Amino acid sequence: MRRIIGWILAALGGLLFTLALVAAMYVFWLSGSSHEPTGVRPASAYVSPGGPILVFGGNRGTGLEIVRGLRARGEQVTVAVRPTSDTRALREIGVATVLADAFDPGQIQAAFAAQRYAAVVSTLGGGPADKARRPDLEGNRNAIEGARAAGVRRFVLISVIGAGDSRATAPAPSRRFLETVMDLKSQAEDHLRASDLDHTIIRPGGLGDVKATGTAVLADDPRAFSYISRTDLADLAVQALGDPTTIGKTYNAYDPSRRTMWKMFND
Repeated sequence: MRRIIGWILAALGGLLFTLALVAAMYVFWLSGSSHEPTGVRPASAYVSPGGPILVFGGNRGTGLEIVRGLRARGEQVTVAVRPTSDTRALREIGVATVLADAFDPGQIQAAFAAQRYAAVVSTLGGGPADKARRPDLEGNRNAIEGARAAGVRRFVLISVIGAGDSRATAPAPSRRFLETVMDLKSQAEDHLRASDLDHTIIRPGGLGDVKATGTAVLADDPRAFSYISRTDLADLAVQALGDPTTIGKTYNAYDPSRRTMWKMFND
């Protein structure tokens, strides 16, 4: 009888845990930030950096969208790649590549020596499988130092909400499961700020491969949080690169029409 009661109690405990988990996910799905951000920056006229642009992380995801956005503005773009990188999408849009593994300072120095660049954009970040070694800090640090050594002044870094003074802004599940990423991104941000580069840092929240809204803005407010499409984030990055008044600033990428995950995937 005691064994049966034990089984029943264990089953009830498992059921309660499952229900609590489902409830938490439901709240996470529907809830979002009610904070109205300050320092929202309107889009300004784009000013070309005046020369070729080197993009790290530009063969996929947000980086690829940034490359497309820059090409649409007539910019000459080169993407730093590894020998194993999939470059088919880049070849389709006629974008040049250069061998420059983010973990290899020598390759990065050689890439900068091969051509004079006017600006650098980095979206470097590890994937879920990158447990032992991630480029979030090391790769970005190498790119920053490569730009400094080559005399390239302009640098735009894509970071994440949860880095630096925005840690409390990230949803609790993100802070728990992405703590390491946020720590590394924070250090990369600090390294860039400590450099003498003309930098802009952009922190997105929840990212999705969904349609663009065209309503995303840069918010000079570490408490601003929303979900955002990669295309909208890329547009913000291109705008920031072409806006000299964003130099020295850190922004949260904010889309007022996508405050919740529900809005992200059900528009």
